[in-house]
Amino acid sequence: MVAAHALNPHDRSRRRALWAVGGLALIPVAGCGFKPRGAAELPFKSLFVSVPPASQFGAELKRTIRVNGVTIVEQRDAAEARFELQAELPEREITALSTSGRPREYQLRLRLRWQVRDAKDQALIPSTEMVLRRQITVLDVQGIVNPEEEQLLYADMRSDAVRQIVRRMSAVRKPAT
Repeated sequence: MVAAHALNPHDRSRRRALWAVGGLALIPVAGCGFKPRGAAELPFKSLFVSVPPASQFGAELKRTIRVNGVTIVEQRDAAEARFELQAELPEREITALSTSGRPREYQLRLRLRWQVRDAKDQALIPSTEMVLRRQITVLDVQGIVNPEEEQLLYADMRSDAVRQIVRRMSAVRKPAT
């Protein structure tokens, strides 16, 4: 009976060759500079977030800010910085019609206008408008959009907007005092 760890010398050399080829394949990936995104380092420790109470965008922004180690404060004067959501507008526009004149495709848009100010009311990020777009195709002969799919696309746009805003806030340099 042969022990399980005893291999044929030919099998050992084949295994070594495979490991060498696999190792060489990893070298370009290791040197390409790819690094997964981690938590953003924000330049302030506390933030006052001014959004409507029922805003799903606001809830996701607050959650993401907390995950990044910043305290969300309820008092405007207690914060190092203030995020102000000036507008949040979901929009829908017909972009294609069927041969019978019914809508076949819509463009969904989420339009946000926001700014970030410091405790001295100086603009860290001036009023900025962001427009996110997604296409939705109508498969129904009635030309009706699937409401669940539409809500998923709006949720995706909100998540995308939150990531972009947090990245933008992480690049802020505080004004010299």
